[in-house]
Amino acid sequence: MPKARERDGVFQRKDRGGWWISYIDASGQRRKEKVVAHTRTQALKVLSAVKTRTERDKVLGVKAASEITTTELLARFKRHQKTRLRSTTFERLEGILKTLKANLPELAKEITRKTVADFISKRAETVSAGTIQKEVTTLKHALKLAVEWELLQRNVAQGAKMPKAPEGRTRYLSPSELKTALEAAPEWMRLPLALAAFTGMRRGELLSLRWTDVDLENRRLYLRETKNGSLRVLPLNELAFRLLANLPQSTPGDLVLDGLDGQKLSVYTRRLFQGLGIQDASFHSLRHTAASWLVMGGVDLYAVGQLLGHRTPRMTQRYAHLSPSYMAGAVGKLDTVFEGVMPERAVDSSTFVPVESPQLVGVTAVMSKLLN
Repeated sequence: MPKARERDGVFQRKDRGGWWISYIDASGQRRKEKVVAHTRTQALKVLSAVKTRTERDKVLGVKAASEITTTELLARFKRHQKTRLRSTTFERLEGILKTLKANLPELAKEITRKTVADFISKRAETVSAGTIQKEVTTLKHALKLAVEWELLQRNVAQGAKMPKAPEGRTRYLSPSELKTALEAAPEWMRLPLALAAFTGMRRGELLSLRWTDVDLENRRLYLRETKNGSLRVLPLNELAFRLLANLPQSTPGDLVLDGLDGQKLSVYTRRLFQGLGIQDASFHSLRHTAASWLVMGGVDLYAVGQLLGHRTPRMTQRYAHLSPSYMAGAVGKLDTVFEGVMPERAVDSSTFVPVESPQLVGVTAVMSKLLN
């Protein structure tokens, strides 16, 4: 770099325009950076503010942000996550990290709140809100770890305003739709479709199921490749038991659905449903089918959440409106709460005289026309 004349920590470089400052950061390292200033006086004010912040950071023990690049940080984050995620989830992480690297500054310390906000706005033009949430959640996690690793001072993505994602779809199949789909499906699709509907397993759980995890004697499955990474024991109903009992069993370590491609299964399932006129349905709808018919059969929401492996009760709450007794039981509680409130004499509606206002008069006139 060409030598520049430095006085009082402020200087101009011969090969570049603008003003630069030089100072010692909180970790004792010499820093030189370009500042937004048009005169020497303005540059001195910026330097003074930087020195004040540096002294405060020294007192608080805050270390200066490292020079790690965004690519290096995300690579370290990926290594950190490898043993903590399911294989299918880890594969999807690669695409998210690639998108982040293509849209963020070269240095990780240059990522600001504005950078994150601009990223969200840009992505909103081409992808869904759900996709953006996954990407920003990944960025938040990576920056949070960077702070813990003392590479950055703060997580600038924390508190970022996220686009509202649509409510989770709960499209489920009726018994007749499911029967029609199973009859029309090619032979290789029938077993995974039926098992998904009869057990409520996720696609990843179904495809990673091994014979060592199938306990036909006790009619249960041990699901290890779950979404939240914890083992789930799933009891088998009669239909699911029959399907598995009639399959030729391989060695314990073999996959139950060996050789089945998950992406192909999803694509062909959607095509099958569309061809049969079963609209807005996908392979995941079979999981909703199991949950919905359990609730409509009177199974309480807590038990359904346990069977499906939901992490929070809120995830199961989407099926509450299907319960024949859930809402009725809820409003019935009011009878107990307000017992004795009503007077013995019934309310005579003829004695009710509403207070008329210009707004009420107008509404009353419109209602009279509609009813007469």
